[in-house]
Formats: sequence, structure tokens, C-alpha cells
Amino acid sequence: MTTETEQPPSTPGLTEGERSFVHQVAQHYRNTDNMAWNYGYVFGYLMICDPVEQRVSQIVEALGVTRDDVDHVAKLLVTPGVFEKREEPGSDDYWMWLPEHNWPKAVRYSLVNVPKFHDVLKRGLEVLEGASAERRERLVRLEHLYSHLSVEIPAVFDRFERAAAE
Repeated sequence: MTTETEQPPSTPGLTEGERSFVHQVAQHYRNTDNMAWNYGYVFGYLMICDPVEQRVSQIVEALGVTRDDVDHVAKLLVTPGVFEKREEPGSDDYWMWLPEHNWPKAVRYSLVNVPKFHDVLKRGLEVLEGASAERRERLVRLEHLYSHLSVEIPAVFDRFERAAAE
């Protein structure tokens, strides 16, 4: 069972500066995504830990979180490529890390379907073509937003990749 406490974890293995940074990361995700403290702490810790690759047991010890908390974060963030994971042969422990160059790939992964969803919204407007303005209003606003995002998001990644190549 996952621990979703109202209080941040104790972080016995962190310095005061590290604790402050990890807390700020967790606070950001708590405010924006309603993420549980312990999940945000795992995320923040993997951004700054040394060595980069950490065993689950090391993460649990450093942060004072549960194994279930780390497993939950791994399940959510290994698939889109934010973190990478390597099993420990002969053990239920595994290694997890945030590769230096995976962040843009992971962000792109989460945003790549914006143009596809824009197509869905356009189809919705076709379906509601003869409906009242009040009924169409929400969809019109969403479609307008997604029409801009569908153009701007790919352009942002193009600019980022050009700048990174320089």
C-alpha cells in the first residue's frame, strides 16, 4: 500500500540544502499535480543524488519513504523515460536513476499527443455543428487553445534541439 501522508518525509540522509531543494521539487508537484509528498521527494532526490544510480534501498534510507513509494514513482516514470531502471540479479532491489539527457524526451512524451487531441476537438466541433452557441462554447475554447498548442509545442522542441546542438 502506498503511503500518502500529509507531512513530508523525514529525509534523514540529506543535508539541509539538499532537503530544501527536494522539498521545493515536491512542493511544486504537490501544488501543480496534487502529488503525494513522498513521490515528489523521490523525484527531487533522483535529480541530485550522488551517485546518480541509486538502489531502491538507498532511496528509502536517504528519504525515510517506503519501498512502495519508490515502486510507485518507478512505475509512473520509467515508462515515459524520465527515469531508467535496472534490476538487481538475485534480489528484489533495483537501481533507478535520472539520465542527464532524458528530461527533454520525457517532456516531449507527455506533450506529443496534443496535436492528436486537437484533431479530436475539431471532430467534436463538427459533431456539434448545428448545436447552440452555449453548448459549443466549451469545445470552441478548448479547440482554440489546442490549435495554438499544436503549433507551438513542436516549435519549442525544435528550438530547444537547435540550441542544444550548438
